[in-house]
Order: sequence, then structure tokens, then C-alpha cells
Amino acid sequence: MENHVELFVGTPTTALAVKNLLELNNIEFVERNDINSAIAAGFGMADKATHIFVEQDVLETAKTLLAKNDLFND
Repeated sequence: MENHVELFVGTPTTALAVKNLLELNNIEFVERNDINSAIAAGFGMADKATHIFVEQDVLETAKTLLAKNDLFND
């Protein structure tokens, strides 16, 4: 994830919508789900624990897509 920057952090449900939007627009992303990690480690869950990262060169395009679709960080 050397050239990736965080685009979104939020609930798994909203992250699913973000991922679908990015896929529809052919924008590659990386997902980090802290909820699954917490469960595996035996800890509780956090509300905003799903992170979506995109490459730096598509960050502004991705932000614009999220803003137009009211998906910018819940």
C-alpha cells in the first residue's frame, strides 16, 4: 500500500456502497476491515472500522464520486 491513501472510513454497510461505486468506475481500492481483526483477536467491535484506500493519483476523482453520491464518511 505504498502509494495508497485513505479515502473512506466508516461502517461496513456504507463501505460496501463505496466499494460498489469505485468498482463501477473502475477505480481500484484496498479494504482494511478492523472489525474482522478485532473479532479474531477477541476484542469488541468499533463502529467506524472499515477503511478504503485508493492510489494517490485517483484520490480526487474518488472523492468527487463519493461526494456526488453522498457517501463521504458517515
